[in-house]
Amino acid sequence: MARVFLGIGANLDPMMNIRMGLARLAQDFKVVQVSPWYQSPALGFSGPDFINLVIEIESNMSVADLSAQLKQIETDFGRAANAVKYSSRALDVDILLVDDLCGEFDGIELPRNDIWQCAFVLKPLLDLVPKAICPKSGETFASYWPAVANQTLQLIVSDTKAQKSARSSR
Repeated sequence: MARVFLGIGANLDPMMNIRMGLARLAQDFKVVQVSPWYQSPALGFSGPDFINLVIEIESNMSVADLSAQLKQIETDFGRAANAVKYSSRALDVDILLVDDLCGEFDGIELPRNDIWQCAFVLKPLLDLVPKAICPKSGETFASYWPAVANQTLQLIVSDTKAQKSARSSR
């Protein structure tokens, strides 16, 4: 089984959609860890704030099959296949890391560049794996924090009910 980290975000009824999204992901995958949740402003467009988190799952799917399944989940939550990149969404699920894969796999760049560009991705990842090494650079992900530390990010009290639910639904 591969160790996979997914970035999850929503800004349309985000608390409900993320809870429901976690429950859906827990039906399809073994959820190992769920980070605290963070609130941040919409990036690249004017819209409601996003709630973001990172989860660790185990999967034996190829990157292509995993991506297709995650896209289906997003579609089930109302995301159009041709949705504008910078727009509001009920649920966004991105593959951040798959084991130590580095490079392009089925059109997906791993590790995902958002990790070192966006505090709302990096901080929850660091909450789960604070000493993890980036397979691309060989440096710790924590070493990227100073570059994004000035981005607005607010911790939301950990939603332990949703976290426990996601882990126990396996």
